[in-house]
Amino acid sequence: MAEPTSLDPFSLVRGLVSQLEKGFNEFANPLMKSDGFSQGANKAMSTAMVAKKLAQELTQRYFEALNVPSRSDVIALGDRLQALEDRLITMQSTLDRLAGGAASRPALAAPARTRKPPEPVVEVVAAPARKRTRKAKP
Repeated sequence: MAEPTSLDPFSLVRGLVSQLEKGFNEFANPLMKSDGFSQGANKAMSTAMVAKKLAQELTQRYFEALNVPSRSDVIALGDRLQALEDRLITMQSTLDRLAGGAASRPALAAPARTRKPPEPVVEVVAAPARKRTRKAKP
C-alpha cells in the first residue's frame, strides 16, 4: 500500500524548492569550476568597479556644476572643523594652565532680568442679571 500523501502546501513547496536547488547545483557546480567562468566573473566585477568609479566622477562633476558640495567635500569640511576644535581645546587648556587653573577665573555675571513675568489672567464672571419688574403706576 502506498504512503498517504500530505496535503500541506508548505511541505509541497519545500520539496519542490529542494528538488530545484539540487538540479541547479548539479548543473552549476561543474560550470563554476571552469577557468572560463572565473575569467568571466573577474571581468564582470572589473566592469562593475569601473562603472561605479565613472558614476562617482560624473556625480562629482554634476555637483560642481550646480555649485553644491559633494559628500567628499562635506566630509573634508567636517575633518577640518574637528581639527580646529581640537586646536582650540588645546589652546584653552594651555591658557588655563598658564593662568593658574580654572579656579582663578572669575565667574561670569548672570545677565540682568529685563522681562517681567506675564500678569495672571483673571476671569470675571458676571452675576446673573436681575429681572426688572415694572412698578404699577399709582
